[in-house]
Amino acid sequence: MRPGLAGCCVLLLSMGTAVLAAGPRVYPVGKLPNDSRLEGLKDLNGYFPFKPPATKTEWQGRARQLRRRVLVATGLWPMPNKTSLNAVIHGRVQRTGFTVEKVYFESLPDHFVTGLLFRPAGRSGRLPAILSPHGHGGRLQDYGVDAIHALIKRGAEKHARSGRFPKLARCAQLARMGCVTLIFDMLGYVDSVQISYELAHRFGKQRPDFNGKDSWGFFSTQAELRLQSIMGLQTWNSIRALDFLCSLPDVDPQRVGVTGGSGGGTQTIILCGIDQRPVAAFPNGMVSTAMQGGCPCENCPLLRIGTGNVELAALFAPGPQAMTAADDWTKDMMTSGFPQLQQLYQVLGAGQNVECTPLLQFPHNYNYVTRALMYSWMNRHLRLRLEEPVIEDDYAPLTSEDWSVWNSEHPAPAGGEEYERSLIRQLADGSDRQLAQLVPTDTATLSEFRDIVGGAFETIIGRETPVV
Repeated sequence: MRPGLAGCCVLLLSMGTAVLAAGPRVYPVGKLPNDSRLEGLKDLNGYFPFKPPATKTEWQGRARQLRRRVLVATGLWPMPNKTSLNAVIHGRVQRTGFTVEKVYFESLPDHFVTGLLFRPAGRSGRLPAILSPHGHGGRLQDYGVDAIHALIKRGAEKHARSGRFPKLARCAQLARMGCVTLIFDMLGYVDSVQISYELAHRFGKQRPDFNGKDSWGFFSTQAELRLQSIMGLQTWNSIRALDFLCSLPDVDPQRVGVTGGSGGGTQTIILCGIDQRPVAAFPNGMVSTAMQGGCPCENCPLLRIGTGNVELAALFAPGPQAMTAADDWTKDMMTSGFPQLQQLYQVLGAGQNVECTPLLQFPHNYNYVTRALMYSWMNRHLRLRLEEPVIEDDYAPLTSEDWSVWNSEHPAPAGGEEYERSLIRQLADGSDRQLAQLVPTDTATLSEFRDIVGGAFETIIGRETPVV
């Protein structure tokens, strides 16, 4: 017979008395239990070390868990169904050695990704390609007349005309090197007008739901419960941008690289960690055990629990990737971060496939010197067979007419709060349909259900689900 409630209480009191009789269990003054809940809250300016595994098998298990964490955190687990891109390419302009075209496509129905497509002039056949997420400052980042001359004097830049626009300069040079290159807008920049810059990159607090459970926006309770985030949408845009690039008839999908700096470096890390198509990467300015990204577009719930950017970059191993250390949060990479990354590559038998060059004489950058290292890296690993060193040439900068995707023939789509609500609803409906299709009906579907739904729970709560 089971004891009643009173009996249970007597038993518990007896056990407590016995423990006390054995002596007090009190820590000395100033000493606390080894319990993370008693420590200060960790923020993105903390320390995010990477402890490399001892064996390849150990890393393979860890990498599977980590990829799932990235996909769950960004709302891409399971991966959404890919709809038609409905891509439009228009407005070609010519420069010496390359052309530039305006691009827009739908990463989701009625959600447009915009950018510029740089193509080598006078080349035929299937060509290598580069995807270039631009990072903060936008693809049209302009140093200005005074700053570019100061940068040239310091040795950070070389050309007064094209060097003023460093992100377009790297695309132009990559095209001259023979690579079809796409630079696409981050949310809220230049021609990406449906989600505002302020919402995508300057929002720092939770928002109330718009109209309860049926209508909400980003940074709300409903959105965070469903793991809907700006970073998740931007990650999806990166995947679809890679889809677009690989679909082009003049692109060799077996020779695709990815490179971006700062926030574009974060996108490079994440994309190359979860997508198997890139074969070379140059994530600059964000591979660090220190600051992990100071913008909503680089952060989302659940992402950096027990991990950080160095280990996230390690997901690309043994694929060839390189980066630099500058006088910013990456300055300690040569002693904290890169040695551990090297160790992992060596465990995987590919020690030659990772490089980090110290450029501590420069602040946070993707300047002429850094770009030269990237050109050499892509030359080697995309098998371009160009004579070294690869020298970046000058060119006449693009005009506003050259770089504006939207015009009278291609009008900009609507954005704003109403659009945001409809986009969020579209994401939620698609996710609900996928989950409904996962309801198990037999042994095979039960296995898939456990893998997807069980895997998500394991990531969220940090515990494995029991097999019954």
